[in-house]
Amino acid sequence: MSKLQTFAQFFEMMNNMDADTMTALVEKHLSDEELEHFVRHLEDFYGIEEEEELGHLAQIMVTGYLAAKSEQGQLQ
Repeated sequence: MSKLQTFAQFFEMMNNMDADTMTALVEKHLSDEELEHFVRHLEDFYGIEEEEELGHLAQIMVTGYLAAKSEQGQLQ
């Protein structure tokens, strides 16, 4: 399977998840401390302070992290 197909399959899986399933997937692969590290990076590196914006950007970063794990066959 090509990377493009792997990513398309991953995003299709994400689109079909409800909030509880998504939360469980994230908690399986990232601790609260690791999630906080994403947020601190956004604050420190990009200077973002607004909570809602930090939340949205952290979600995007986490999705990218999970997509990379999926591409490597490490997402189960």
